[in-house]
Amino acid sequence: MPDVLKYGQFLGKGVVATFAPNILKGALVELFRVRKVDVNKATEWVLANNSLWDSLEPERKRQFKQLATKLGDVSWMSVDWAIGALKDDFPALASLFLGWKKGNNWLARQIEIIKKELQE
Repeated sequence: MPDVLKYGQFLGKGVVATFAPNILKGALVELFRVRKVDVNKATEWVLANNSLWDSLEPERKRQFKQLATKLGDVSWMSVDWAIGALKDDFPALASLFLGWKKGNNWLARQIEIIKKELQE
């Protein structure tokens, strides 16, 4: 029985890791949906250089960290991944970050901050 549990945990982590990009995609989309982010709000965030991570409530930060613990490596998170995550639900935001260099650079910094926080 202990071998079954050991392999079950290993396989479970593998399955979770396989779906990690989609799991975090859903979390990112939900965050933007809850915050009612539109092009104007995103533009304000970029121009003010607001921190996406710092804007999260402590409970949401804790949830993201718990999720990252289950997912393991998050090095695959990138600007391209974030834009791809947003494009279906927020096509105007994806276009903003894709076509506006300052917006793209801001998003890249936010992704790096979030990755660092999730890996601590």
